Amino acid sequence: MFVTVFLTLGLAVSLWLRWRHQHRGLLKAAQQFPGPKTLPGLGNAMMFMCKPEEMVKQIKNLFVNYGDIVRFWLGPDLNIVVACPDELKVLLTNSKMSVKGPQYKYMADLIGRGLLSGSGPEWSKHRKIAKPNFGKRAIESYTPVFNDEVSLLLEELRRKPHDQQFNIYRDIVNTTSYSVCRTLMGLTKEQTMNIPGLQEIIEESPSNYKVIFDRMTKWYLQIDPVFWLTSQYRLQKRFSKLITIFGKDIVKHRREHLKNITEDFKLEHMEMEEDGMLSVVDRFILSGELDQPTMEKEIFTVFTASQESTAKTASYLLLMMAYHPDCQEKLYNEIKSILGDSDRDVTDDDLKRMPYMEMVLKEVARLFPIGAILQRTVAEDIAIRSGYLPAGSSMSFSVFHLHRDPRFWDNPDAFDPERFNPENTERRHQNAYIPFSLGPMNCLGRSFATKLVKTICGRILREFEVTSQSSYEDLRLAIYISVVAIGGFPVILKKRNSTK
Repeated sequence: MFVTVFLTLGLAVSLWLRWRHQHRGLLKAAQQFPGPKTLPGLGNAMMFMCKPEEMVKQIKNLFVNYGDIVRFWLGPDLNIVVACPDELKVLLTNSKMSVKGPQYKYMADLIGRGLLSGSGPEWSKHRKIAKPNFGKRAIESYTPVFNDEVSLLLEELRRKPHDQQFNIYRDIVNTTSYSVCRTLMGLTKEQTMNIPGLQEIIEESPSNYKVIFDRMTKWYLQIDPVFWLTSQYRLQKRFSKLITIFGKDIVKHRREHLKNITEDFKLEHMEMEEDGMLSVVDRFILSGELDQPTMEKEIFTVFTASQESTAKTASYLLLMMAYHPDCQEKLYNEIKSILGDSDRDVTDDDLKRMPYMEMVLKEVARLFPIGAILQRTVAEDIAIRSGYLPAGSSMSFSVFHLHRDPRFWDNPDAFDPERFNPENTERRHQNAYIPFSLGPMNCLGRSFATKLVKTICGRILREFEVTSQSSYEDLRLAIYISVVAIGGFPVILKKRNSTK
């Protein structure tokens, strides 16, 4: 027994020393930057072995203790965390930073190296194929579907007891999911309602995002044989099967649809830069660039990136209105002045006339960004203010913490839409607000999500006053890819007397 232990330790030490010799250049470059002390083999991985809500504090402490540019090690991976807005703009627009970091591997294990978790030539092709469906003309064409689904949501909300608190995300995520299926996926209402496993996917997606983030941050779950023994692996394996079934069903419907479309129509609309006449799935099929398994994963990627993030943002907005009645009253008056007292569809022109809605939405995106912490691989040495980022390292940045940095935001943790009035926007550092990232890898679905969120919240707030038994001070946050409200989105809806 003693001999076995001795040999195992000896092998571990030998491998560690060999790694240090092979990566001596990277180790030397890391010394340019301050950071916490490391453990052999683990680096700073133990720092992230904490409760989800403690992760936010751990990252903040890095900046407090070590400054704008900090290094830490996740096992053998060197991460340089950058918190300086000027440096971030230069780095995120640099072609040497066009590959996502190694931690995205754990997302790719589930959904493939596509639009959300991929990079490089394949990612670029897929993004180019999908882009027309997120352009201005395409999004304008989605107005009837958005309003139709929100009308169904309102019918559901009207049936809620007026004094009962509930988690409004659960209702909103169904609305965003159906909206995505009927626009980006190209499905009819009936086809959407009959997608096998759709409700399970909607309900289980948050748990699987947590699994991915746990693998990103907990060193022992990155050891595949260990992960395979966990209930998290079984959860992810089952979810992967649901993704396959989901993708196959949608592809089947769209292949049948494409049989009835002329070749001239397909060619004309494939070449348009902003067009919703073909769905994203149609474009994937017609491009010939994706095999069936890749297409299934990419379909789910487009779906989940659009429906889950949009539902969270809309839910945060309504919760913030419940917590801040003065802001809610101001927003309600704006909505009522445009939409009137009767429920009706919201148009693009209506939304353009709601500047306070825009300010509220921007403040929500500041406090609760969908991409909370992002990572890029450094392909070549890149000069920065205090040295250089070495090739082979990763550049990480926390949008969440940048958006709450007291150097750029007064009382940064408070909710205050007036930060985004013209005067305050003009005075603020222009790169201190990046909810959709920067550069060629920025968020493709920004306009889609913005319009759907405004449509949902505008019509709900026109009809209902939103309150909550909890307060803003009770809000507990964690980061699982995006910013998660641990207690959900508890609200009470009260019908306004002046609405019909």
